Amino acid sequence: MDRRVEIKRKSASKGAQVEEYPLQLLKELTIGRDTSCDVKYDPDQEDLVSRRHAKIVVEDSEKCSFLISDLGSRNGTFVNKQRIFGPVHLAPGDMVQLGAGGPEFEFDLDPRPQEMARPTRLAADAGLVTKPVATREAPSAVPAVVEPPRAPAGVGRATVERMIADTKKESRRNLWAGGAVLLLICVAVIAGVLRWRKPPVGPVAPPTSTALAPDQIAQLYTDSVVYIEAGWKLVSTSSGRQVNQLYIPNRTKDKDGKEERLAPVPQEYLPVFAAVDNGIEPLLTTDDGKGKNKAIGGQLAGSGFVVSSDGFLLTNRHVASNWFSLYTWPPEQAGLLIAFDDKLQVKAQQVIGPQSFPRWVPANAKFVFEGAVSPESLRFLTQGRMIAKQLEGRNDYLDVTFAKNRIRVPAKTARISDRADVAMMKVDLPQSLHKAELNDNYDTIKVGDPVVAMGYPGVSPEVFGTTRSADPLNQENVVTVIPDPTLSAGNIGRIIRGQAGLTEATMSTMGDVYQLTINSTGHGNSGGPVFDNQGRVTGIFTYGITPIGDAAITFAVPIRYGMELMGVKPAK
Repeated sequence: MDRRVEIKRKSASKGAQVEEYPLQLLKELTIGRDTSCDVKYDPDQEDLVSRRHAKIVVEDSEKCSFLISDLGSRNGTFVNKQRIFGPVHLAPGDMVQLGAGGPEFEFDLDPRPQEMARPTRLAADAGLVTKPVATREAPSAVPAVVEPPRAPAGVGRATVERMIADTKKESRRNLWAGGAVLLLICVAVIAGVLRWRKPPVGPVAPPTSTALAPDQIAQLYTDSVVYIEAGWKLVSTSSGRQVNQLYIPNRTKDKDGKEERLAPVPQEYLPVFAAVDNGIEPLLTTDDGKGKNKAIGGQLAGSGFVVSSDGFLLTNRHVASNWFSLYTWPPEQAGLLIAFDDKLQVKAQQVIGPQSFPRWVPANAKFVFEGAVSPESLRFLTQGRMIAKQLEGRNDYLDVTFAKNRIRVPAKTARISDRADVAMMKVDLPQSLHKAELNDNYDTIKVGDPVVAMGYPGVSPEVFGTTRSADPLNQENVVTVIPDPTLSAGNIGRIIRGQAGLTEATMSTMGDVYQLTINSTGHGNSGGPVFDNQGRVTGIFTYGITPIGDAAITFAVPIRYGMELMGVKPAK
């Protein structure tokens, strides 16, 4: 049966126009003033309607099941005069209003299924309205005054006297009934006063909740959570050349001139590290060593989420600008640690294993050799004073893919936090994007609060799509990953506060984070949103710890640090 969805406008600029959409071809209808919406409203006349106001999703086309949800509009969405705060079922005949006093339309199906030919139910049935439907007043229980019947013409005196006597009896019964009802009302009022003056004993019914289930949060914000792919390298700003780590051959000669290995491992070249006053640093050079030196850089995948309809996103700093985070060394079995004298001559050397490689942040490098390693090419990098950047990380690519899409959208890093694992990115698209709502509950969040994390963990099986080329100049088919976000539900397991000021006596080595009871995530989930049970982002998933033989622990950065990047505030 070719059934159609009908949007019957009852007001607004298009009057009583009816718009029809084939149900078999329909997945969702977006409603708003933006030109990308399916159901469009005049951007000048209908100023109570947001650019992307609401969305109708086909839950099951065969069963004719539909959901409507508000897309974070300014004035709200109303179903049958009740405001909704999450996805609610929509039935034929339901009236939808876009904002209080805004335009209305009737949702319908043509033809209607027989089982749906019934009175429209109230939106309050979904349990997601602002307040319960007002209780209607019951009719009074006191019977009305009974007038004595009039004697018909020609009735005798005895009959009249009997009728008067019956009327008196009925009046007395009515008086007793009215008195009993009045007594019950007084007792109820007195009991209510006593309950008001004295706290109730025993359990109290919880207030009506507007909490969203995890599946409702997923339905609302799947198209706001993005998959991020990046590849970066470290460059010298003075020469523009790529920065590499020095590698030397894993061989030497003994006193008899016989060749032997420096380290008893099969690798042919060893990465070189230098001992400095406060630790170990990699020996960096802009010389590629004819291909044997390895570039400082890497590739990664992560998650992020839309925070503005014009294309700004939040993610982790270690996703958008990985050179500001701990470096992941290439898989090597050994390295060489060298100590220099004042004239940069080698005075000692030692073979070290990968467990001794330093915890190093590329953006904090101390020195670099411009070209070949020699005293003349050594350049110490400015530390502590940001006069000019000596080294800079650059993304060779930074691509964003929206959920269940195949096309990569180039992005750029807009801002990075100087104190938390947070960064802001920007994509340029003509289409208005669906943003996630934010909630800075830093001062009110509690251990045990329910949370939902969304993102793209690498351990989740990938789905690939093949795109057939329609380009005669490039006829190769393309196979790409089509990302589909993973949802993980849990709670706030612990609130860890970082050092709030220089005078604080305590500080956290883990930073200012929320510990989560979520362990179904992993690499790739970094930068994804962590929602509260109202569907608002309260944190940004950052990293996890998995000790050998122990439980996994994951963390989120408070959304407050992300919101700092979205404006301009004076430094404290």
